[in-house]
Amino acid sequence: MKTIILTLAIFSTSLFNYSYANGNNSMDKVLENSISFKNGELTINKDQNEFVRVSFKINEEGQIEILKMNYSNEKIKDQLIKKLTTITPFGSFDIEKVYNYNFTFKKI
Repeated sequence: MKTIILTLAIFSTSLFNYSYANGNNSMDKVLENSISFKNGELTINKDQNEFVRVSFKINEEGQIEILKMNYSNEKIKDQLIKKLTTITPFGSFDIEKVYNYNFTFKKI
């Protein structure tokens, strides 16, 4: 039987569709294109929701630096950290800006 893992990122209104004056991709697009999990990668029971709330910023080297996390499943949090820390956003991002995202995971 095939299962699908649905990943939703819920953005706060101040971050949703944030566009940059120089025309570079926003953080929403970067995450949308970079965060995905294959079938069976996450340990989620059917019809169960898991979440990870994360606050991060882009450091001077252009890497994501995680500031704070809240989560319902430590294994899923660890897998999300692994994905986030491998992302190298391209373009100009404000190193002072703190990004807040809520990721919800559900196996359907």
